[in-house]
Amino acid sequence: MRLFLGIDIPVEIKTEIDHFLRPLQKSQKGWENPHDYHQTLLFIGETSETVLEQIKLRLKQFSFAPFLLTLDKFYFFNRRIMYLGIRPSAELLKLKNLIDESFSEWVRPESKPFIPHITVKRWQRYEYDDLALGLSTRELPHRDFIVSSIVLFKSEKDQEDKKYHALYRKNF
Repeated sequence: MRLFLGIDIPVEIKTEIDHFLRPLQKSQKGWENPHDYHQTLLFIGETSETVLEQIKLRLKQFSFAPFLLTLDKFYFFNRRIMYLGIRPSAELLKLKNLIDESFSEWVRPESKPFIPHITVKRWQRYEYDDLALGLSTRELPHRDFIVSSIVLFKSEKDQEDKKYHALYRKNF
């Protein structure tokens, strides 16, 4: 199974993001299911049941204090991926570093910096102009939420077109 650690976004914020984006959706192609909105902290990849149980045991020992995150505005990676940024947070960076230390065997040397974000759309470049124009006339109000857990997610598309499913949640 394909696993990763991340932060789940509260349902009410997922719904608000989805409602904000609906007027920009000219087709269903490439839009993430709101159920799947999250912040990835560490990609683990393909693992066995045995390794899954070891990760859960390690997460049970994990400790961190709840903290506040603030959503920012929409941005683009290379005109191909639209995402909702997360404002800079010292606590989020500390959490990311602690996870990297605690699960170091899955840390890959990254050439890119950690950019906190929630991916909302993947598409072909020809849609960029319309999306950028649509976003220029509207602004999602900034929203705060408390991060009080990390989640071990499984990546597997189901019949409802949801890709990411919580296998284990470690509350702080």
